[in-house]
Amino acid sequence: MKTPLLIISIVSGVCFLFAQDKPLPTQHFARERTYDVLHYRLNIEIDEKTKTCVGSVSMKFVPLRPQFDVVRIDAAQMSITDVRMGNQRLEYHHDAETLSVALGKVYGLEDTLNLTISYNISSPQKGLYFIVPDSGYVKQQRLLWTNGEPEESHFWFPCYDYPNDMATTEMIATVTEKWTAISNGKLLEVKHDAKRKKKTYHWYEGKPHVVYLVSLVAGEYVEIKDKWEDVPLSYFVYKHQKDDAMRSFSKTPKAMEFFSNKIGYDYPWEKYAQTVVQDYIWGGEEHVSATTLTDNTIHDARAHLDYTSDGLVAHELAHQWWGDLLTCKDWSQAWLNEGFASYFDILFQEYDKGRDVALKSVYDSQRDIVNTDIGDRRKPSVTNWFITPNEMFTNRIYGKGACVLHMLRFMIGDELFWKAINHYIHKFAHQPVETNDFKVAIEEATGYNLHWFFDQWIYNPGYPTFKVKSTWDQTSRSVKVAVVQTQVVDSLTGIFTTPVDIEVWVHDEPTTYRVVITKAEEEFSFPTYQQPQLVLFDKGNYILKKTEVEMPIDGWIFQLQHAKDGVDRISAVDELRWFADSTVVIEALSKAALNDPFMEVRREAVWALGDARRHDVSDTLIVAYGDREAKVRNASVTAMKNSKGEHVLKTLQYAFEKDSSYAVAASALLSLVKVDSLNTKKYCAAALLRDSYREGLRLAALRSLAQIGDDEAFNSVKQYTAYGHPRNVRQEALSQLSRVWKSREDIVPYFISMLNDASVHIRRSVIGILGELGNAQAITPLQQLADAGGEPKLIKAAQDALEKIKQASQEKDNK
Repeated sequence: MKTPLLIISIVSGVCFLFAQDKPLPTQHFARERTYDVLHYRLNIEIDEKTKTCVGSVSMKFVPLRPQFDVVRIDAAQMSITDVRMGNQRLEYHHDAETLSVALGKVYGLEDTLNLTISYNISSPQKGLYFIVPDSGYVKQQRLLWTNGEPEESHFWFPCYDYPNDMATTEMIATVTEKWTAISNGKLLEVKHDAKRKKKTYHWYEGKPHVVYLVSLVAGEYVEIKDKWEDVPLSYFVYKHQKDDAMRSFSKTPKAMEFFSNKIGYDYPWEKYAQTVVQDYIWGGEEHVSATTLTDNTIHDARAHLDYTSDGLVAHELAHQWWGDLLTCKDWSQAWLNEGFASYFDILFQEYDKGRDVALKSVYDSQRDIVNTDIGDRRKPSVTNWFITPNEMFTNRIYGKGACVLHMLRFMIGDELFWKAINHYIHKFAHQPVETNDFKVAIEEATGYNLHWFFDQWIYNPGYPTFKVKSTWDQTSRSVKVAVVQTQVVDSLTGIFTTPVDIEVWVHDEPTTYRVVITKAEEEFSFPTYQQPQLVLFDKGNYILKKTEVEMPIDGWIFQLQHAKDGVDRISAVDELRWFADSTVVIEALSKAALNDPFMEVRREAVWALGDARRHDVSDTLIVAYGDREAKVRNASVTAMKNSKGEHVLKTLQYAFEKDSSYAVAASALLSLVKVDSLNTKKYCAAALLRDSYREGLRLAALRSLAQIGDDEAFNSVKQYTAYGHPRNVRQEALSQLSRVWKSREDIVPYFISMLNDASVHIRRSVIGILGELGNAQAITPLQQLADAGGEPKLIKAAQDALEKIKQASQEKDNK
């Protein structure tokens, strides 16, 4: 039989594309510097209508090598028009991302050089982002913002674009007269050119920092002024957000006071601005003295029942010390930025909202690591093996970094922890740092030898898995606690050494013992005059770990009812949910759901009752709906999806139509369509007409419609993928199409057509979906996208999608 030419071409193309290996991680070392930049002076003019930037950057620098006659500067996707030293024009060569300038003579280590580079850029792919309204989004703000992390600054101005060099900076930015331009440091002056309808803002940051922290944001903003001591605070928001802004930013002075006092180093910059922007690629970015935030952080009073900006505000503010005053020397050390900011966010929670709230945040970070850092996905927090620096920004540096600092504080105690932190920041202020700098600073301040601590928690991946069993010895009047480490021990992960607090309850009185675990199997003995009511391993949940505790149900119930820390009561709920067939467990969970003083325990208990799928818990869930905390009400209506009865239906209908919380109303809809499935389309139609914070109600309606799965539902969901709808609504609609209707012949071509969507976020979502679908039709367009260059995240997503399609093809062939 002859094979048609078309099929031969397709097969050959598939084989060729699959033969191209996916890029492999390579080892990245800190970049060697040949010169030290002292100061950047940017003088630029922005034209938002043509999406262009024209101007110059002056660099003051000193050679770090003798016989210095050529300087190489990072500059990508821009047109260099002139390079001068004083009045002397210099020869230069611009190739790809490097500008090489011949200095005309040889300079030495004692020389200080001043170079001025004139350049222009048009619609840059990275670094400088223009946001403009169009026919699909007529209400979109017109503005621009920059992003430098990890190495995008050289896409919008020539510079040394790596974090191991610090310089002072100056920003002279000319924009349309209706705009405000916000940048780093102190505002020296604003000049108004009425004839040209332009304003020029002159900002000066007189303290050295790395180049990725240089920022420019410009748009029509309202400035809300605030103050901490002598530091001026500014919150730049859109005009229509003015009345809601302080809901997000009001705790900034309190957090600044807390960080300054606890760290022992006052806020280090001339001012602090927080500016919201549209379509930001992160939640926030800690540019020196001028943080940029997603505009989603501004929310109304109803949304505030479920959402707070306090964590984002505290995290980015903490970066002004950890990441700005001290910056990681290279990207392998990024946990020194993100882990510190994440933990200081938690520390502010502890100060502002209490110990239980902070420990719950640590618990959540621990669970995240336990669920992801497993098998071949184990990676250390510090590693220089990656393809691009963006790969470093995972929970291994954020959440795990916070967990490591929490364990360090637990181990050495509060007094020594804060002494060490104070010594570290004073020793390395305005310097790039690496992990060993932090380790040595702690050792100098405390006398501890911490080689083992950093080796097991930072330089190696994994975590201990403990199997714990306690027995009471009546003869010796003691309780024996056997601890076995059961994690896989290999070249990556070994046996862990860690202190642990074990709390023993006898006659309703707790006694805490601190032990140090150093071996694969150990036994600890504690005096008890009678059978303990509870042996609580790792009281307060300080250690990053996975634990299997052999304990009877009455022990877990006692822990739920008596443990002092909310996080330990939550752990008890997690265990008791597996015994939901027990009446005594249901009674204990019901009491916790209605009466526990910590909201998170009540919420977890409500969820556990819902998971029990027992109709006799519905009365408790209805009572829990009366909780003052929206998060508990949310759990209640979510849990009701497994219940029946007129009272349940009426409660869900009320929650959907009248609850003050957007999130509760959305969750009530998701339960309603299960309890009253015949009216799904009616409920969804009503939800699609209602506005809510971050479109929560419309997202819930799309998920509910997808459960129907018929052609009418398909068309309804598909229409919300169209350009013009909010991005998260489009992403949800795309997700539901790929999940429910992936077998339709027209679905893969439809996703392929959206690879050219105007939104980079939608393109990234579609790339991921095509990878999951594993259909060979997507190979050619994905390969073309991967080869085209541009946004690194899109290239990486396309490469990952191609790899998944390849694996799917191989699995199909092996069947």
